[in-house]
Amino acid sequence: MAGRSSQADNRGSSLFGLLVSGKGRQFHTYRDAATFTESGMSASGGVISDYTVGDAVYRAHTFTSSGTFDVSDETSDFGSTVEYVVVAGGGSGPHDNGGGAGGGGAGGYRSSVVGENSGGGASAETALTVSSSPGSYTVTIGGGGSSSSENRGNAGSPSVFGPITSTGGGYGNCDDPTPGPGGSGGGGGEFTSPVPRATGGTGTPGQGYPGGDGLGPSPFNAAGAGGGAGGSGGNGNSAAPSPEGGAAARTGGIGVQSSIDGTATYRAGGGGSSGNGQTGGNGGLGGGGGAGQGAPDSSDSPNGYASGTINTGGGGGGRYQAPTDRAHGGSGVVIVRYRIGTIGGTAKATGGSISFFGGKTIHSFVGSGDFNNTSGGNLSCDVVMIGGGGGGGHNEGGGGGAGGYIFQPGRTVGTGPHGIIIGAGGRNLAGSGGDGFNGTDTTFDGLTAKGGGAGGNWPAGAGDPGGCGGGGASNSGGAGPASQPGQSGDSGTYGFGNAGGAGGGNGSSPPYAGGGGGGIGGAGGAAASDANGHGGIGKQIPTVFQDPTSGVGAPGPGGTKYWIGGGGGGGSTSQPPGIGGGSGGPYAGGGNGTGGSPQPEPTILASRGTQNTGGGGGSHGAGTNNATTPRIGHGGSGLVLIAYPT
Repeated sequence: MAGRSSQADNRGSSLFGLLVSGKGRQFHTYRDAATFTESGMSASGGVISDYTVGDAVYRAHTFTSSGTFDVSDETSDFGSTVEYVVVAGGGSGPHDNGGGAGGGGAGGYRSSVVGENSGGGASAETALTVSSSPGSYTVTIGGGGSSSSENRGNAGSPSVFGPITSTGGGYGNCDDPTPGPGGSGGGGGEFTSPVPRATGGTGTPGQGYPGGDGLGPSPFNAAGAGGGAGGSGGNGNSAAPSPEGGAAARTGGIGVQSSIDGTATYRAGGGGSSGNGQTGGNGGLGGGGGAGQGAPDSSDSPNGYASGTINTGGGGGGRYQAPTDRAHGGSGVVIVRYRIGTIGGTAKATGGSISFFGGKTIHSFVGSGDFNNTSGGNLSCDVVMIGGGGGGGHNEGGGGGAGGYIFQPGRTVGTGPHGIIIGAGGRNLAGSGGDGFNGTDTTFDGLTAKGGGAGGNWPAGAGDPGGCGGGGASNSGGAGPASQPGQSGDSGTYGFGNAGGAGGGNGSSPPYAGGGGGGIGGAGGAAASDANGHGGIGKQIPTVFQDPTSGVGAPGPGGTKYWIGGGGGGGSTSQPPGIGGGSGGPYAGGGNGTGGSPQPEPTILASRGTQNTGGGGGSHGAGTNNATTPRIGHGGSGLVLIAYPT
């Protein structure tokens, strides 16, 4: 993603644009790209920045203070609509002289960005249609809630963009039983009469979540945290006693992430709460303020506290002591964007879905077809391939192995058509004891990415060999080996595959757990005495293919994107389920196994490998497998990516 800004706060590297000609249609050339045709609307107001997402060029207007968005020409090849994020000011946190103080709620969060969410778990709103007549749209930035003489905070102020209004965040409470509603609700205080729990404020539908409840009476004095746009504030509780019998402080609700200005950023997190005798709770991700630390005695000690971050709509943190101090809410923000052009080029081949990214032309194949080199000569191509993932085993079985993986840079591809076959994920048979099947191969230009091995089935079934091997079933089923061969290339071999994990138990002995399927980045986990084996980790596709508009791949560790080839988790009824793609997942398209105590049969469902990641399917714990309610996780289908210089 690249960008340029009309003011000093650049959000990315320069687009390296050079104006060539054109009134109303501006033609630019770029380093590392083809041509950019500017054919969008004209507008002013706020801090203006341009950035690219794949071959699309966007313009963002960021308002951190009130002003106007002025449209001078709505004539555009991309329509006259604009996307927006409108965040109100967050509510402030209160103080308390010996108990818990609730966190302020985040400001209301409204978004129309396609593929993102509004607050409160709502989908994106409809984009706003604008016009040069009248052309001026008022922008008001809501302030964060300020301090007060009351034992509660103050609500934040609304933010406005034309007809779009977001509600200010609710106030955090202390010794007042009245909830603090808002865009996101403020946290309930430690109020003890007439009931021992003070209710957190409600959030506004489509804008935010409620605040957490406070808990009394003494010695708990535990307040609730402020709600965030993306999650509720935590309830106060007595889970962390102090020498004076205090209670645990809670974390503010998480905000919502948006890339409307070219950078993925969380906004509208709730404020943390304080509890008697405990370290203050953290603010929610997205600008929520942390709470002040509760004193270990009754003295008015100068404990710290934090306000919500400015221009995020974050709620302020609660304050345990010091009646004259409290944490303010963070001010709001309004961001508007619209598409202004396209970075294009001439593809040198046909086939698949074609995009332009980072100076490369990318052909993405999620189904079989032909890559036809029409350039009249050889193409030097970077190639990624993965076979279909293996299906999970049945009845305390092993997880399916991921498809074999190939990455070959600089492969010479001759003229004319080259057939591509995308491997299917391994499926399962209907009927009791149905077996999982291996995934099928993905092929292109003499390269073969092998299908993943199926997980073994009870009793003691070994995982099948495949691109990555399937996991073994309980009662000591053996691990399936990897069969992905190395593919000859200019600088070595490019095949990747790993074995599955072994199943547990010995004859009639526990643990009765299945091993995880192998992943392209690591082997599947063996069953342990207290858990099924996790699927092996996958890999991230190379940077050249990481076009943000492509949607290729699945989540990986730490919330990263563009991962493929995770192994499926093992399954049983008596042990915790194996996780697809590794502990903390599911990652890289691997499916989860089943586990825990036996459940009613229709609810015992293993998850499938994600389509077009080559992920292995999770294993079924127990019960009859049938056609109407299949319980073995199918493997995910394969993928081919081809890139060459534009």
